[in-house]
Amino acid sequence: RPPHPPAAADARARRSADDTGRRVARVRRRPVVALVLALVVMVGFVVATRVPDPWGDVGGDVLYAVATFVLVVLVAPRVRPLVAGAVALGWCWAVEALQATGVAAAVNDAVPPAAWLLGSTFAVRDLVCYLVGVALACVVDAGVGARSATPRRPRTSG
Repeated sequence: RPPHPPAAADARARRSADDTGRRVARVRRRPVVALVLALVVMVGFVVATRVPDPWGDVGGDVLYAVATFVLVVLVAPRVRPLVAGAVALGWCWAVEALQATGVAAAVNDAVPPAAWLLGSTFAVRDLVCYLVGVALACVVDAGVGARSATPRRPRTSG
C-alpha cells in the first residue's frame, strides 16, 4: 500500500487527537451500553406485544436490529459504527434467511422462547426494517461518538 499523503495524515491525526496532540481511542463504556441494550430490549418487547400490527411488527423488527447493533458494541466496545452495523445487519439478515429454510421453525418448536430471537416467518419487509434499525443505530452511535470525542472548551464567566 502506498503511504498516505502528509495532508491526509494530518487530517486523520486532528480528527483522532485531543488538545495535547495525543491520539484518543474511542471507547464506549460497557455499563452504559448494557443499560442501553436493556432499555432497547424492554421497549422492543412492549412494542412487539402491545402495539397493533403492522406498526408493532415493524417497530419490533426495527428495535430488534437496534438491539443487535448495541449487543455488537457491548461485546466489542472499540468497534467502529459501520463495522458494528455490518455485523448486526448480517446477523439480522442471516436469521431472516434461516426462517425461509424451516430451521428456525424446528428450533422454535423444540425451544419456544427461541422464537423471540429467531422469529418464525420469512418476510421481505423485515429485511428493510432491519436495514432501517441498523442505519438508525449507526447514525446515533456515530453522533454520540463525535460529540464525546470533541474537546470541550472550559467555560469562562464574563
